[in-house]
This record gives sequence, structure tokens and C-alpha cells, in this order.
Amino acid sequence: MSSREVAREATRRRILDATLALHTEKGIFGTSWKDIAQRADVSIGTVYRHFPTLAELVPACGELLFERTAPPSPEDAREVIGDGVDPIARLERAGSALFAFYERAGAHIDSDARERELPDVQEWEEYLRATVTAFVREAIRGRQIDARTLQLVSVFYDFRTYSAFRARGISSSRAAKEASRIVASRLGIEPGRKATGRAPSRQPTNTIEREEKET
Repeated sequence: MSSREVAREATRRRILDATLALHTEKGIFGTSWKDIAQRADVSIGTVYRHFPTLAELVPACGELLFERTAPPSPEDAREVIGDGVDPIARLERAGSALFAFYERAGAHIDSDARERELPDVQEWEEYLRATVTAFVREAIRGRQIDARTLQLVSVFYDFRTYSAFRARGISSSRAAKEASRIVASRLGIEPGRKATGRAPSRQPTNTIEREEKET
């Protein structure tokens, strides 16, 4: 690589570093090319030469974020969770791995309603949902649950659930344990029992729920 190419790549990286920081602070749509140029200490024209449109800038930032935070993938689930037979411990390992990633990524992976309309953000969030589902499925391997229940319990390992725990001062490790206990309870898993058989169907527990079911 020539010295000119090295300099160009260094400038590109400086622009991406600045953009990623600004997107975290101000949001994607709250960040202008002028903001990026000032933060990266380059001209606005330089920013445009590297990234003429938002459609080119956002995925490049996504690649940098991927590189920095090393998110887990669906294929990692079996290796991360291991071969233990205690389903609650398996759920906790799944939660710990996912929540540790959220801790690393922080506000970088938060997005507002408008940002979630961007194709690249939608793709990223779909990837995260698929990863969460794969980790939960692996954690309760051997237990038969329907797709709807799988999606329901996976909610407890989503980024926004993690954020709600942290906003209330609950540590990442404690949050993973509490989320896993809630999921285990929902699936009828008791401490020390293997995750086999079907998850029990949940019966209405109060008058309101019975009425809602009847209607």
C-alpha cells in the first residue's frame, strides 16, 4: 500500500471514529456532515468524498462497531453455553454472554424509531434478535416449546430489557441471573432439573386473566 493510500485509509478511519461517537451522542439524524468534519478535523468535502450519502456511511459505521464490540453470533451459542445439563445455569450463561456484549456496545446499539426505519439498522437489529433467539434455543435444548413461547422468553434477553435493568442500578451479571430465573419460571423449569419435556401451559391466575381468556 502506497503512502497516499495509507493516508487515505487513516483519514477514512478518523471520519468513521468521529461519526460513530457522534451517532452515539446525537443520533444518526442529529449528526451533520459538518459535525463529522469538525470532530474528525477534516473538511466537509473530505467527508463527502469518502461517504457521499448516509446509505454509505451507516453500514461503514456498522462494520467498525462490529469490529470493536465483537458481537456474538447465532453460531456461537453452543460453544458459549457448553454441555452442562442444568437448564437454569445454561440460561444464565446465555444471558451473561448477551448482556456482556450489550455492556461493551452500550449506547452504540441503541436506536430511536426513525433510525429503525433505515435498512442497515433494521438488518442489524434483526441479526441481534436472531442471535438472542439462537442462544435461548440452545440454552433450553431438549425442551419442547412452541415458536411463540420461544419469542416471548427471548424478550428477557433483548437489549432493551438489559437497558431497563441497568437503568434501575442492577448490574449486568445480576440482570442476566434475574432474567434467566424469570424465563425458567415461565417455562416451568425448577432448579436442579434437566430441561426436558414440554413447557407447561400457563393457566389464568386471577379473575381478570380468566375473563380475558374467556372473551
